[in-house]
This record gives sequence, C-alpha cells and structure tokens, in this order.
Amino acid sequence: MAAPNAGQLEYYDLHLPAFGVRVSYSGTKAWFVMTRVHGRLTRMTLGRYPAMTLAEAREGAREVVHHVKAGRDPRRIQADERRRREKERRTTFEATAELFIGRHVAGHLRPNTAREYRRILQGSDTQSWRSRPITTITRDDAVDLLSRIHERGSPAAANRALAYLSKFFNWCLEQDLVNTSPASRVRPLSASRSRDRVLTADEIKLLWRTLGVFPGVFGRFFAVLLLTGQRRAEVAGMRWSELRDFEGEDSLWEVPKERTKNGQTHFVPLAPAVRAQLSLIPRTGPFVFTTTGETGVSGFSKAKRQLDSALSRSCSDCGHRPVPAWTLHDLRRSMVTIMNERLGVAPHVVEAVVNHVSGPAKRGVAGVYNRALYLNDRRDALSLWAIYVTSLGEPSICSEHSPQVPH
Repeated sequence: MAAPNAGQLEYYDLHLPAFGVRVSYSGTKAWFVMTRVHGRLTRMTLGRYPAMTLAEAREGAREVVHHVKAGRDPRRIQADERRRREKERRTTFEATAELFIGRHVAGHLRPNTAREYRRILQGSDTQSWRSRPITTITRDDAVDLLSRIHERGSPAAANRALAYLSKFFNWCLEQDLVNTSPASRVRPLSASRSRDRVLTADEIKLLWRTLGVFPGVFGRFFAVLLLTGQRRAEVAGMRWSELRDFEGEDSLWEVPKERTKNGQTHFVPLAPAVRAQLSLIPRTGPFVFTTTGETGVSGFSKAKRQLDSALSRSCSDCGHRPVPAWTLHDLRRSMVTIMNERLGVAPHVVEAVVNHVSGPAKRGVAGVYNRALYLNDRRDALSLWAIYVTSLGEPSICSEHSPQVPH
C-alpha cells in the first residue's frame, strides 16, 4: 500500500468488500467501513494503523455491519463507546481519589487525619490501583490490600485503612461513580483492642534500661517519645529550627500548628533529660530524627519490633516475665495516667502537656490565655515525669546483668 504523491488512496478488503484502508500522501493509514445508515451511504473510521491491527479493524468492521443489519446506528454506538472510555479515563482510582481529597480532605480535616487519607489513597499500598477505572476495584482487591497491610505487622493500620476506604467508596456511591462499594461487608482483620494499656513502673524501668543501649537514631527517638509523651508523628517530624533556647533552662520545642492533631501551636518544655538525649544526635539536616538527612524517620513498625526483641532480652537477663504487648501510643497514655495518679499534676496541666483541648478552662479565648499561663506548670510537670522515669533504677527483680545490644 504505497502512499500517493498527493491526496489519498483507498484499498478495499477482498474478503469484506465494505472494509478498507485509506492511505494519505503523508503515509497515514486509517481503517474504515462503508455501510448504509438509515438509507444513506456512510463512511465510518474505525482507527489508525498500526495502533489498530488489521485483525482488530476487520472485526470492528464486522460489528458495524452487524449493528446496521440489526437496525442500530453504529455511529451512536461508537460515540457512546468514546464517552465511556473518556469517563473511565476521568474516573480512574487516581483521579477520583484526587478529587475526593481536594473536596473533602485538604483543608477540611485535621492535618494528621488528612495525612492518613493521603497515605491510603495516594500511597504505595494502592499504587497498583491508580490507572484502573474506579468501577473495576473489587471487594477482593480491598481484602487483598488490607491483608498485605496486616501481614506486614500493622493490624491497627489495616483497620484504619478499611475505615478510610469505606468513607471514600461511600462518597463514590453518592456521586454515582460506582454501583457498589468494594469496602462493603469487609470485616476488620483484627479485633480492636481497648486503648487502656498503661505500663507498670517495672516495665518503664526495663524499657528505659533497654533504651540506654538501643543503637542508632531510634534509641533517642523512643527515649524522647517516653520522656515527652508527645505524638509519634510530631516527634518524628521534629526540626532543629523548632527548638528554642536549647542550651538554656527555658528551652522549648515549638510544634507548629500545621503538624499538630488539633491544629494549635503546641509548646513542649524540654526537661534536662530530653536535652541530654537530643544532644547525642548529630545535626545532619533540618530534621532531628532522620536516617536520610532530608526527611524525618519512618519505618516505625520495624524499629518497634527490634525494640521489642531488645526488651525481651532485657527481661531474660533480669529474670523478669515478658512484657505484654504495648504500642508507642501507650507511652503517652502511661505518662498521662502516672502524672494524674502518682505525681500529683493537676488535670488541666496534664491536658496542656499533651495538647488536648477539652473542658471549660481550655475553650475559646480563655484557652489561648490558659495555654500560655500553664507553660511553667507544664515545665514542672514534664521535669517531674522525666525525673520519675530516669530515677526508677533497676527493676525490682532485675539482676546486675546488662542487656545485649540488639543486632
């Protein structure tokens, strides 16, 4: 099929005479079929070569002829198919998730919650879904995703992912983007445990003793989590620029509102024990806790498993029974509980320490005033807590052996 010097030539198929290919002088080849629609002879373009093969074009031509014989307008069918493909292109999982986040997440939810939505809908767990039409995501896909998260040792994260996916797909239902939700009737893969775990004095002693020899940046990270009782994400994102008067007695960590759960700037007085931990960390970039120099630490599940192994060795060295399962958030709960029940810290001060906004003393304009008013009280409370942790000494039944450094 040589290209003409000018204009275009048409070549017809010997086996299907209504079907042919048009070749232009530029070399472009387009498949077409000639047929009568409502009595009028009509040429319909099927596609271009080589994007459409001869076999595909011939099959397309047969379909057109079949529709005409059945009394259907192939042009309308072709237009409907184009609209369907365009809708699929605009309603891929990636495009739909971006639309949902723009309308209902960004600027509408607390920063931490917004980050969780983005992690689930735009992170690596759903990467294989991105180019797929939203209508092709199935219940099996959702179960497979949740199973992968659960099997890598993050059952709580799997439950959260299910909650966020359910919210997203329910929104898709409301927008008539899907007919059924893939998250519908999917049960959590693990039972939610009661959030009431408080570490005992002996468990805190063992943990503090283990952290003394736990290697790398995560040893300091876990120690600061324990000594400050602040949220994991906030500590992981700590920047050197957020530390005020670091060498002085009035040193503070100012957590900007963009990184706090309640959207309020939070001031955390730094006890001497906390400053001692931070002073052991080399400054390799803007982030205090970093393994790359460019981003805050991540990989908490792996590091926590390593810490659990080290803590288990400490228990073995001491003849102590194994420490029951605990989470990093339990450190925060333990601090709050012990401050209230053993250290005599006033409840409103404890609330201020952990940046909870609740009760009449913390609402409205009074809340802004009181957060500043309680700063010295917070400093005293956090110093008292740090002294409590660091002065516990050896666990009551512990021998003089030192725990081995984890490998």
